Amino acid sequence: MKNICAGVLAALTCIAAQAWGAEANELTARQSIRINAPPEAVWAVVGDYNGSPRWLPLVERSEIVIGNNNQVGAIRLITRRDGTKVTERLLDHNAQEMRMAYTYVDGAVMASDYFPVIGVVDAGDGTSIVEWSAHFKRLAYSIDPPPPGQDDKSMTDFYNGIYKTGLENLKRVVESER
Repeated sequence: MKNICAGVLAALTCIAAQAWGAEANELTARQSIRINAPPEAVWAVVGDYNGSPRWLPLVERSEIVIGNNNQVGAIRLITRRDGTKVTERLLDHNAQEMRMAYTYVDGAVMASDYFPVIGVVDAGDGTSIVEWSAHFKRLAYSIDPPPPGQDDKSMTDFYNGIYKTGLENLKRVVESER
C-alpha cells in the first residue's frame, strides 16, 4: 500500500509541475532593419559580443569576465545606463553565418528563459538585413494577474522597443563609418 501511495503521490507531483510550467506563456520579440552596408561591415560591429556599448543605447559598459570575446561560453557583465547589471553567456557565435545567440545568467534580469538571437543576412544589393529576435517568458508568469508592466504585452513591447532602438542606432553607427 505504501508503494502505491508513493507512486500516486509521485505522479500527482509530476502532473502539478507540468501544469505549473504550462502557465508560462512563451513570448517572442522580433525586429529587423535594412542597413546600407555589406554584411561583413555590419557583422564587424554587431558580431562583437563585447561591443554592444558601441551601438546599443541601453548599454553603458560591457566586460568579458569569463572566457574570451566571441567564444561560446564567454560571460559578459553588462552595465546598463540606469546602473543595473546583468551577466550574459554566449551560446552561439557563428561568424560564417553571421549569427550570435546568448542568454541571461544572473543579475538584474528582465525576463525568464531569455534566448535572443541576432543575425545579419546579405540583401543582395550591397545592403544587409539585421534581425534581432528572442523567445522568453515574463518574470512574474506565475502571478495572475501579473504586476503592472509585467504582463505579456508589456514585456513583448519592452523587448521590441529595445530591439528597434538598438537596430536603428546600429544602422546610424555602421552607415556613418562608411
